[in-house]
Amino acid sequence: MDETKIVTDLLKIFIAQTESALKISEIISTHGTEEEISPDSFVTGLIYRSMISMDEEEMKDSLKFADEVLTKEISSSDEEYDIIDETYGTKGKLSRKIIKNTCNCDICVNARVCLINYPTFEVDGKLAQMFKDAIDNTLSIHKLNII
Repeated sequence: MDETKIVTDLLKIFIAQTESALKISEIISTHGTEEEISPDSFVTGLIYRSMISMDEEEMKDSLKFADEVLTKEISSSDEEYDIIDETYGTKGKLSRKIIKNTCNCDICVNARVCLINYPTFEVDGKLAQMFKDAIDNTLSIHKLNII
């Protein structure tokens, strides 16, 4: 198999996983009555998606989205994007526990269970480890604690 194809396929899976996690984050955020997705809800969605596999329909939708992202040609005629200059430093920032919503729908309950079990969660592959490393890095950068 061509090395470029392998990298493209891995990127496609990573994008699909992240896009699905973002959908979960949006549900968690909405059910927690947040106006927009908070870092807490986003990390919770990433953890949920790393621990709970997508069903067949979710996988098809997420892979389709990833295909569209990877095949879209960017040209100067595309819409302009604002560049936001944000600093994510942690100097002086206190560590804090992730805020969890209290909704009792299946997704929110499972998300809270995932947060409880995440510290002992073991992955089963290199791609899953990359996803977990990204989550752990985000937790560290934002000084968020799960327990």
